[in-house]
Amino acid sequence: MIVKMGTVVVGGTKQNMSKEEILLQGKFELFPNEKSFYNVELRRTGITYYPVDGVKTNKSVKYLHFGDVIGCRCRKSLDQKHASKAYLTIFAYPLRKKLFSEKYVRFKNHVTFARNFDSTFDGNRKVVEQWRRVILHLCRQLPVHKKDVEKCSVPAKTKFLVLVNPHSGPGKAMQIYQKQVAPMLDEADIQVKLIQTDHAGHGMEMMKSINRTDYHGVVIVSGDGLIYEVINGLMSRVDWEDAIKLPIGCLPGGSGNALSCAINYSAGESVETDAVLHSTFILIKHRIIPMDLVLIQQPHQQVYSFLSVCWGLLADIDYESEKFRAIGEARFTLQAIRRILSLRKYRGKLSFLPVSEYIPKSSINNNSKIVNMSGRNRRVSLQSMENIEDHDDTQDVKVRSKSVPTHLHRGISESIDNEEMFEEQLTDIRESLPSNEFNPGNMSLEDSTENKRPEFSLSTEEMEISDDRNKSSVTMSNSVNSLQEVLKLSKTSNGEVPTMLPSLDDQLPDNWVTLEDDFVTICATYQTHLGSDVIMAPDARFSDGLIHLCIVRNGIQKTELIQIMGMLEKGSHVDHPSPFVELVKVLAFRLEPETSDSIIMVDGEKVDSTSLQAQVLPGLAKLMAIQ
Repeated sequence: MIVKMGTVVVGGTKQNMSKEEILLQGKFELFPNEKSFYNVELRRTGITYYPVDGVKTNKSVKYLHFGDVIGCRCRKSLDQKHASKAYLTIFAYPLRKKLFSEKYVRFKNHVTFARNFDSTFDGNRKVVEQWRRVILHLCRQLPVHKKDVEKCSVPAKTKFLVLVNPHSGPGKAMQIYQKQVAPMLDEADIQVKLIQTDHAGHGMEMMKSINRTDYHGVVIVSGDGLIYEVINGLMSRVDWEDAIKLPIGCLPGGSGNALSCAINYSAGESVETDAVLHSTFILIKHRIIPMDLVLIQQPHQQVYSFLSVCWGLLADIDYESEKFRAIGEARFTLQAIRRILSLRKYRGKLSFLPVSEYIPKSSINNNSKIVNMSGRNRRVSLQSMENIEDHDDTQDVKVRSKSVPTHLHRGISESIDNEEMFEEQLTDIRESLPSNEFNPGNMSLEDSTENKRPEFSLSTEEMEISDDRNKSSVTMSNSVNSLQEVLKLSKTSNGEVPTMLPSLDDQLPDNWVTLEDDFVTICATYQTHLGSDVIMAPDARFSDGLIHLCIVRNGIQKTELIQIMGMLEKGSHVDHPSPFVELVKVLAFRLEPETSDSIIMVDGEKVDSTSLQAQVLPGLAKLMAIQ
């Protein structure tokens, strides 16, 4: 990290602070060392502060990037000796390198400035409130121009419906919410209506009757099961095409937290360390992005999936590990070992519509070069940041959830424990907004263009295919376009979800591929993760319009299977040379089990073990995430 002449170097990317217009500047005391005065400068990307009587060096200059700030608050002292002072606390969660690791994790860093240049509290508070309003705009990526600083108002508050399943996984979801999530939502001044689910299907029941305009989004603190209920509840409504536009957020509270892991992974945030903090940070800083759903049809039911369809080994592991739910995610590892040692085979027929010409892996010369992608970072790096060195001050600066190296963030104290001790000396000043200031209909810029027809959006630009795979990239893009043509991006005349699938009893079109064989497992997934240590489809995107099929045929050795299971942690199984393992990108598939006692799991929920067919619905749902 180098600070020289106002230039901040972040992870190899230069930020020229001197070229940024200063929106506000002033002198403040730095709490709790209130005899120390600092020059504080507020720009569009962050706040710089340094001692008034000091020299600017890399040790004296402190910096808070608005990509790390979730909120701020005006406060007053409980000590009458400081009754005239007004305090501004900024709630930030910057990154620092994890001990004995190259990975970065977020930590709590609350910085408090004190204003005492006016003889009255109201005079000091007026200045602090102006800073607060501008900071709230900038940390939410709302544009602020210097000429508008004086009349900048408090942004409208966000309101979430939060559903907590207290029985999910180890049964700690409510404890997780109260101790870790709620305090951060409070710092971001997000309003919450909290509901605990008390029986299976409760989430689906609520979604059938919820008024979408009452909330900016619904947040699930649970495992993946409650997300499944919420999505199917929204899709079962008469007004499903509007209801499914209600943004969905999720926080890890169960034993299977696949979507939460995928969201963290996509944002470049930690999946393994303090996942709740990172997930809550993303929720607060989110953008509304499209997410694919998959329509699943069986003889006696039709459901909508957001995660996966598993049959065979992976389904057995998921279902049979239910009795170990109390031990959390470790249940899957335990059951995987038991099931591999007594490996089963499953007879069935798998048919699919591939995105490009299908060439069986067994027909390829296995001595051909295997491209090793295990070390490639397939998501945004936490150590990178947009280069805003030469940005135009008149344009809004896009702030991502990145941060500068740790030592520039330590403002109040080098000890978080000390910070929490001194926090007890201050109390918050809440600004009560008139009820008409909260407009749930004004959800986001993305929602302003919504109409009454279903949206099937495909983000082909999000497919980060490497240069050595240009050919497959072109083929994939063409397949996505063909799917758009099939769906025609509109609803059918009878209000049903448009589908390209024939009846389950009908013969499939000639452009489908059919495999009839003995299988170990088949897994269709549309998210990167199936768990925190299972990256099943590392190149998946939330709205890539694709189903990623993992096929493992009978004949694979147990030692190979154990090796592949170990490779799932990094997603490197995609390059395994075994002819018994294939990964195919498809638009639709049909599964016809012939093994009578086999299990099928959809999003971690057991469904009928009968014929099943599925089709991707590109970008139908809305997700609160960063991509």
